Amino acid sequence: MAGGPAAQGVGEAMKERSWADVAKGPARQPAWTCHQPSSRELELMQNRFSDEVVDISEEELEDARAEWRSSAVIVKSLGRTVPGEWIAKEIKRVGRLAYNVEAFPLMDGFTVLRFAKEEDREAAVMNGPWTVAGQLVAMDRWQPNFVPGAKGVGRVVVWLRLPRLPVDYWRKETIYKIAARAGNPLALDGFTEQGRRFGFARVKIELDCSGSLKPGTMVRGRTGGVEETFWQSFVYENVPAPCSKCGQIGHSAPECGRFTPVAGSGETAETGGRKTPGSGGDDQGGW
Repeated sequence: MAGGPAAQGVGEAMKERSWADVAKGPARQPAWTCHQPSSRELELMQNRFSDEVVDISEEELEDARAEWRSSAVIVKSLGRTVPGEWIAKEIKRVGRLAYNVEAFPLMDGFTVLRFAKEEDREAAVMNGPWTVAGQLVAMDRWQPNFVPGAKGVGRVVVWLRLPRLPVDYWRKETIYKIAARAGNPLALDGFTEQGRRFGFARVKIELDCSGSLKPGTMVRGRTGGVEETFWQSFVYENVPAPCSKCGQIGHSAPECGRFTPVAGSGETAETGGRKTPGSGGDDQGGW
């Protein structure tokens, strides 16, 4: 019946909707996304689709690679995500460049920055640390076949402190030898080089983000032919807390894929079957 309760209910529902609701339409479905496959999943897909491969010749790629090889870097903030455009503007400001550095956002927080001159690119790579919006920025030269998420930016320049370093170890060569256990030493800061600060030595190092941070190292010296050993701690400035599972920076323990269990097996996806720390295995990783 036209005037029945059901019809009245439909009419009331129609009246409650405004023209804005009608124009807006139904709720938009979430965009389809594809997660980065683990090494185990990648192996399964390679076996499943072994006959379905798209071959691209090196000659075909060379022209495109020439545009990036000597002018581009890959960057990623190691704390909160910082837009690549902000990093590009900071590099332009610090380097006093007369042009805008191009920024090409990728997935998973990665950005490719392209310079107009190779010497500007090299200066940016060497003149770290880069900190933008309070976040440390990893930066490495562009490399072919870089897939965001599959491989991180492996290089970041940071300041390393050596607290309580004995004053007789405050020679450049000695400091470099100790700091080399944390990363590749690049330079001393002015106070350290002049010996004007003895609370801690400070050295700029090139750090490998793909490895675990080292909390320090044992140092052995000799006095009158007698060996003396002490522990030298490492303090990394502005570096986010490392993952408690693997000791790497750039991700937290819940996001760590190093010890991800593979369903239906006793192995792990990233360690090739080694046991995780604390399970009785001999794995030396971890923080």
